[in-house]
Amino acid sequence: MKIRSKLKEYSLEMVDKLLENKKRVFGGTDHGRLFYFIDRNVYTIYGNKIRRFVAKDPMVVIDAKEANKEYARLAGYFKALIDGGFTRNDTLVTIGGGILQDISGFIASTLYRGVKWALIPTTLLAQADSCIGSKTSVNFGASKNLIGTFYPPDRIYIDTDFCRTLTREYFNSGLGEIIKFHLMSDGAGYRSLMRYLAAPDLRDGARLRQIIRSTLMIKRSYFEGDEFDAGRRNLLNYGHCFGHALESASGFAVCHGEAVIVGMDFANLVSRTRGIMKRDTCEEFGKIMTRYYPAFDLAALSAEDIIRHMRRDKKRVGKDLTMILSRGIGEQFKYNDIKEDEIRKAYAELVKIRRTCPLRRGSKER
Repeated sequence: MKIRSKLKEYSLEMVDKLLENKKRVFGGTDHGRLFYFIDRNVYTIYGNKIRRFVAKDPMVVIDAKEANKEYARLAGYFKALIDGGFTRNDTLVTIGGGILQDISGFIASTLYRGVKWALIPTTLLAQADSCIGSKTSVNFGASKNLIGTFYPPDRIYIDTDFCRTLTREYFNSGLGEIIKFHLMSDGAGYRSLMRYLAAPDLRDGARLRQIIRSTLMIKRSYFEGDEFDAGRRNLLNYGHCFGHALESASGFAVCHGEAVIVGMDFANLVSRTRGIMKRDTCEEFGKIMTRYYPAFDLAALSAEDIIRHMRRDKKRVGKDLTMILSRGIGEQFKYNDIKEDEIRKAYAELVKIRRTCPLRRGSKER
């Protein structure tokens, strides 16, 4: 897949058994020296294969924690590259999920005013969503993704085998974005999603590759004409306005994709209350969302906790709050006039009707 960007055109390729095929991935000479940033969880699971893949090239192993995306932590990553003799002819290679991608992308976009960058995403969320679209983001204190740039990788290589070792929590996190994109597509996309979700093994390689391709095609259709978030691409924040607030308010106990699932459910409740979405549509979508809810008791947070973080949303443009609301499949709209009382009432309803969702134990990303 080729992705057009005003910054540069870049490519995405699916590669089976990637860690055993370095020559296919980096067989040329146009990349200079390779310098790796690697997710510690991935390194723990695939250590022997990664060591053979990296060979004698320098690498830094980083814990995939939101705290490591805090802007004050970036100096250490810059220092590792500069002290390691990294030049503009070299390539930063990221092996990991969205947190490593955000750290690496921001650094690649700013070191020497931009260096070559290759991405090997290892989580479903990164493979099906964040790997394309050019955004990089780092956190400021307790606020998520306030600082960032637009800077795509030069190359993206996806191996769905990495998803076999994801915890249920982080596999479902990827499903959150897959669901979102297909709800934002059309009737055919929605039917494709429902067929996939009905499959006995959602991690099956062939099925997974198909739904990832479908998701990336939908995302590409949204951002290729609006790369810098000036218009239609804003709609991709469906579920994110509330979702980011839930992540931050929970101290990131709720991972991103699962927060987006709750965020879409919440947005649909607001949409229904406003008369934008029909009740039966809201209930139909709710049945999908609740299958993948996080293992977190929403009653542990108050509406005021959520509102405090929604006020910090970088998409907010006025005195009221901003949300993407939905009428149904492929019909999402941006509203900048969401009142705080709407949030309070909808959150009270959400806590009441969703506390019966089965809670699960969460664990670290892989």
